[in-house]
Amino acid sequence: MKWSCAIQACDQPALRSLHEQCELCHRHFCAKHVVLAPHTCHTNEDIRAIYISGDPDKLKRLNSVRRTAGEKVISRLLATINCDALRVRAETLRGGIKCTVNLPSADQAYFNCDVLGGRNYHGSIVFDDGKTWLARFRLPNHNAPPLQERNFDRRSEYATYRFLARTAVPVPEVYDCADDDDPLNPVGAGYILLEKLAGKPLAWYEASDAQKEKFCRQLAEIYANLEQHPLSGLGRLQLSSTGLPEAGPAFFDYDSSGNLIPFGPFSHSNDYYKALIQQRIQLVKTGEIASSAPLDQYLVYMSLLDSLPPDESGPFFLRHVDSRDANFLVDDDYNITGIIDWELAISTAKGAAFQSPLLLYDLGEFYNKGLSTPSEDEKRLSKFLREEKGAVELSTLAEKKLHFRVDQVIETDPSDRQNFVGVFSGWWKVTKGVETFDWDTWYKKALDMYGDGGL
Repeated sequence: MKWSCAIQACDQPALRSLHEQCELCHRHFCAKHVVLAPHTCHTNEDIRAIYISGDPDKLKRLNSVRRTAGEKVISRLLATINCDALRVRAETLRGGIKCTVNLPSADQAYFNCDVLGGRNYHGSIVFDDGKTWLARFRLPNHNAPPLQERNFDRRSEYATYRFLARTAVPVPEVYDCADDDDPLNPVGAGYILLEKLAGKPLAWYEASDAQKEKFCRQLAEIYANLEQHPLSGLGRLQLSSTGLPEAGPAFFDYDSSGNLIPFGPFSHSNDYYKALIQQRIQLVKTGEIASSAPLDQYLVYMSLLDSLPPDESGPFFLRHVDSRDANFLVDDDYNITGIIDWELAISTAKGAAFQSPLLLYDLGEFYNKGLSTPSEDEKRLSKFLREEKGAVELSTLAEKKLHFRVDQVIETDPSDRQNFVGVFSGWWKVTKGVETFDWDTWYKKALDMYGDGGL
């Protein structure tokens, strides 16, 4: 199991869904105790209701509680970092050039987007010759995976940057990597040391048409370059025994003691999907996911297994999983200066790797209407790939979202009923080539076909 239930006398695995973990007290509960435990924090439903209400007093109190909880996480991380050891390590890597390490305190970091990014905290290392590095640390927050997986994530991100250094993709140079709880790591907390790039996070909604054109033209160049760097397996990158990046496990589960069970690398894309979905079905049966509607989730997964995307046997290509606009850095002239946060990147099927990035999607149309028609931004990227790069296949893939839809169906939890049904409905319509979908009709047929799975 990934986490055990916080109730001391309970031996059941805790739920894994993000909405069923407490961001305020950082405890995890099983399906039974998430409802029955003497847990006084706001539930996710409470938090959502307060934001929807717009009540200023309730919002003020809630934001104060959330900030207190967030600052505790940052303070807990900072207490594990030996700042002097970090400085010495950086100076050693740069041949003795002196530097200053800045690790902003919790109250300074909480609202600072340059310091906090997603699940990570970034300190700065400024050398006397003007060069600046970042020290990237994983926050010990409520959804942080167990130790072995945290260390794998960090090493995989490091290996990914090493791989990208052989391409023309603009990414920061990496200099060092160390694990959490490693006796040979004098810094204490695990880290990546990497170059601080120039530029600011892209704000796509603020870009003019001319700026979008310029960005997409550069993105087409990046896609065409990545196609020249295939990989032999489907999985997340790791460094081989010779120090070269290669595909490793694609995902993990945990045994009863919390040790990692790796899945992959895979040589066929549908072997990956089958393994992932079957593992998720097992989690439904153990009560670790989809506790609000396990049978619904089971039937969705069984339908998905029967209609997977066309199988691909390689070569495979690197995909940036979190391709929202904030992970693209641009200068004032909209030149791309860097692409960051490759933490969950994976070598995957070509059809998945060369979909348009998330920032180009019309997500309102995708989620609310269940449509997969390419947005104007996706069409813009597709046009540059076809007309300027001569990459007809990539141009076609950039207008498709089939793999993204599959990923969303796998990950969406039935606790958000409207979103759960909407995501599955959109996938069904695209896969079956139909314009309408009725949940009740499908459900009856699926139950007759697949049974209840013992749930």
